Amino acid sequence: MEIDHLIQNIVLGNQFKVPQEKKGGILLDIIKKQLESNQISPNISSMYKKFSVNIPKISRLSEVPFIPVNMFKKFDLLTCSNEDVIRILNSSSTTSGIPSKIYLDKITSIRQTQGLVNTLKNFIGKSRRPLLILDTEAVNRKSDVLSARGAAIRGISSFASSITYAMDRKGENLGINLSRLKKFENENRDKEVLVYGFTYIIWSKFVKELKKRNISLSLPKMKLLHSGGWKKLVSESVGKEEFNGRTAEVFGTEEKNILDFYGMVEQLGVVFVDCEYGYKHIPDFADVIIRDFNTLKEVEIGQSGIIEVMSILGSSYPSQGILTEDVGEFMGIDDCRCGRRGKYFKFKSRMEKTEIRGCGDTFAERRAVK
Repeated sequence: MEIDHLIQNIVLGNQFKVPQEKKGGILLDIIKKQLESNQISPNISSMYKKFSVNIPKISRLSEVPFIPVNMFKKFDLLTCSNEDVIRILNSSSTTSGIPSKIYLDKITSIRQTQGLVNTLKNFIGKSRRPLLILDTEAVNRKSDVLSARGAAIRGISSFASSITYAMDRKGENLGINLSRLKKFENENRDKEVLVYGFTYIIWSKFVKELKKRNISLSLPKMKLLHSGGWKKLVSESVGKEEFNGRTAEVFGTEEKNILDFYGMVEQLGVVFVDCEYGYKHIPDFADVIIRDFNTLKEVEIGQSGIIEVMSILGSSYPSQGILTEDVGEFMGIDDCRCGRRGKYFKFKSRMEKTEIRGCGDTFAERRAVK
């Protein structure tokens, strides 16, 4: 119970307050205990054995064994019993066509929601306000299996006094429900409102469509949170400046109210929101390590590499260290002008399709012997 109480205190506390050196020590002690528990999974146990992981000798976060994110597409990585699983999360699988499967027990689900809410409070405040979802209600239907978009909507709904879905499904496509959208605008024109959507959907199905119809809104006090789909936008030569400018114009607000955040379904509850200086900050219950493309060692400040996301939120799957397929630039520690403590970084791009050699064999070894 002691470790659960400690995790709860960190997750529920005000975020971005702990200096990196102190935070690293606190997280390391918790994660080492979690690694011991992870060995209930034969796949994880096989990995630790193959790499001769000696948990008591781990002395820094960068030494914690990480799991390449694509392993969640290939193996059922549970660290709890099947009976304790209350929900399965599926990634969007836009690149490979195969979704990651993340198994949640009750305590993990609760911690992830608490972590997301406490992180976002730091950027948008804690008051409830009307929420406009730039998606269809169907993506958030009740189910034991939930998509990344649905999971994000559920988390952000914690800030909603009411919810309006701006889009409907039309065959295989999404279309704007203009009457519903205009009703929301008329009722909330002078109010603080919150808007959320998947980045690519906002751009391709909402902003471009309204521009084509020469329609603009008047929601000057809105804040728009968006995530996901940058790879498609980059392929269309759409950068963040153009996205922010044109989206702000459509909503009749300032660009500072368009807030990009980076997150992943494999680390639900851990999100990295742009601060006012354009950097992504790490909540106190998580960490990020930017690893060199060739050596996988942690890079120095100012260098780029592969993003690893660490978290203490998970008890039902190995969330302690997940190596993404994304590129980030390590920008600094404890000294951002926004005042938030800890590391901060920039998201750069998705990597070309790659796989850490031998990982499949590493995870499958125990299973094959049986």
